[in-house]
Amino acid sequence: MRYKLAKNRLTISIHLYSILSMKEKDVKTNILPHTQAKLDLYKGYLEHYLRVLCHSEFCKKINLFDIYCGVGIYDDGKMGSPLLAIECIKKIRTELIDNGKPTTPIFLLINDNDAQKLENVKDKVRFQDIDNFNIEYNNKNANEMLDIVADRILKYPKDHRNLVFIDPYGYSDINKEKIINLLRNNCTEIILFLPVMQMYRFTESALIHEEKPHYENLRKFILSFFNNPTDLNNDSIFTFIQSIKRVLSINDMYYTCSYYIERGKGSYYALFFICSNIYGLEKMLETKWSLDTGQGKGFKQNDNSMQLSMFDEELKLFDALQSISTLENLIYQEITQKGKLTNVRLYKLTLKNEFLPKHAIIALDNLIKKGKIQKISNSKGYGINYTNYKKNNIVSMFEVL
Repeated sequence: MRYKLAKNRLTISIHLYSILSMKEKDVKTNILPHTQAKLDLYKGYLEHYLRVLCHSEFCKKINLFDIYCGVGIYDDGKMGSPLLAIECIKKIRTELIDNGKPTTPIFLLINDNDAQKLENVKDKVRFQDIDNFNIEYNNKNANEMLDIVADRILKYPKDHRNLVFIDPYGYSDINKEKIINLLRNNCTEIILFLPVMQMYRFTESALIHEEKPHYENLRKFILSFFNNPTDLNNDSIFTFIQSIKRVLSINDMYYTCSYYIERGKGSYYALFFICSNIYGLEKMLETKWSLDTGQGKGFKQNDNSMQLSMFDEELKLFDALQSISTLENLIYQEITQKGKLTNVRLYKLTLKNEFLPKHAIIALDNLIKKGKIQKISNSKGYGINYTNYKKNNIVSMFEVL
């Protein structure tokens, strides 16, 4: 009897070890859904970014910096960020060549402190042949690499455009000074990935228990960005994300938006986008809304566009209508406070609140139908777009009825 029990225990132990080993392997070598969501946003924005810049007469070179490159290809065959960047570059190059357009020079810097990961990426990239494209590899710690990239960017001419992808193993290398140094030439955009759930859970303890060394990195991050920690709203994970987004604008010097990613029930990461040009913000918002058609806010673990039922589609439509209602209120409040609101100011208001011009048009139509506002210009359209914003071209004006 004892032998039988021991044998059963041994069998169970082996089975449990096998399950745990499989899970560990999946985490290390296969892309999990939350990681795929992060890469989808990066790839989607990169395609927008490259397409716009490659057609711009003002951009003479594009520089991409992948500070924590990770692996090239996971065991399940899916690509990490370096390979995704190269695929995007090849796609845009093909479009340009097919349309008889010149190819803008592109530079990609790939870095990781893990030498083996870097070698894996090199091995996968080695045979890539792309016109007018150069790659540089670095095996440095992120703290040093961020300083090197900031120095380089500062020396580049103004007709260079730069995108820095920062996907750290935590947050110890991220502080306000490094973000400002990357952005100071006003020709750079940053995509920053942070483990916000971990930060959210331990922020209060980190600020109270200054004597505990394991909170030091989090405490440094919070005190770096928040002059007054009480400005950090941690009522929920979502208000926490919005607080981080706000301070990353560096006192409204830059445009920012956020995109949450649910790893599991109640566990979140977030991507933050920072740029000096509002058109760059619009392109990122287009990417966000294409991935989350309901609210443009983030990815949830049960999201799967291939398995959406009719009921799921109705829920997404409902979410979108709820979002438009939020924008309606924002626009109405702004018109009430300012007296009048032009298409130029509407464009900025809409994007800063992470909506798109098409949402503003729907919100304005709704407000007019409800008899809350009226249009006091004779133009046919509303003219809510970047071109009119850049030229300060007043096409339409609205006031409260």
